[in-house]
Amino acid sequence: MAHAEPAVLADVASLRADLNVVDAEIRALLERRRALSREVQRTRLASGGIRTDLSREMHVIAPYTEAYGRQGTAIAMAVLEICRGASVPAP
Repeated sequence: MAHAEPAVLADVASLRADLNVVDAEIRALLERRRALSREVQRTRLASGGIRTDLSREMHVIAPYTEAYGRQGTAIAMAVLEICRGASVPAP
């Protein structure tokens, strides 16, 4: 890229800025999902249920795997781990 035209460098910079926006949107959506997941966990625990529903997690994983293969499974597992949390904070 050292010998690239200035216009090309500007295009790359613009595209990278767009990627940064998308990454920020993904993080925001992940935070929203985490908050919703914690609410589900609180509600389930309050009614005497368990914190983690493994059958539900399988339903979450399947579309990621279908769309992206093995990497999709890894993405879904990471999302679930982030959203599952070690414990549910008190309301």
